[in-house]
Amino acid sequence: MQEEINSEVINVPREVIVEKKMTVGDLLKKLGIAKNKFFAVLVNGKKVDSNHSVDESDKIIILPLIAGG
Repeated sequence: MQEEINSEVINVPREVIVEKKMTVGDLLKKLGIAKNKFFAVLVNGKKVDSNHSVDESDKIIILPLIAGG
């Protein structure tokens, strides 16, 4: 699967190949995104943990940490 990624928000490649039996944690590791760099991961609109399995048809959104005040 090739997934479009907004590289302006998180510095990662624009396309990523999701391999069979890959978890959210595996995907984050492949992208080089540390746990302290994102708030949550959504798969098909639902918040999931790092053990959640991803499929080639899933829409994956990584929500970055935002600071403000």
